[in-house]
Amino acid sequence: RSNTAEKKEEMKMQFVLPAEFDDISKIPKPADSRVHVVEIPPAVGAVHRFHGSYEEDRTRSIAVDLAKQISEDGVQISEAEAIAHYQFWGYNPPFTIPFLRRNEVWIEMTQEQVDSLKSSLFGNMPQN
Repeated sequence: RSNTAEKKEEMKMQFVLPAEFDDISKIPKPADSRVHVVEIPPAVGAVHRFHGSYEEDRTRSIAVDLAKQISEDGVQISEAEAIAHYQFWGYNPPFTIPFLRRNEVWIEMTQEQVDSLKSSLFGNMPQN
């Protein structure tokens, strides 16, 4: 969910396409004008995996906890930043029994944050 200029909340849904669509020109044009095909650049983030149904309060709480853990691990990230930018990723169809569902909360990290995390976790160990 994100806030627009009109202060309305809107939900955005994204899908990952199969490997055969390795070029944007191979993707069929959507039949619905509300559907847009966009290429999203690679990104790195921190993830917390959990089971159950999507509940906004629970997901937000997990994002806050993940941000606290990232901070404890040496990365500068505020609770407000985490809440504003986290993403919920759900992998199962809605008819999957909740305790069998795989969900993730993902918080994008900058390269500087990734380097800081590597440094605090691994010190001077050689990196691949």
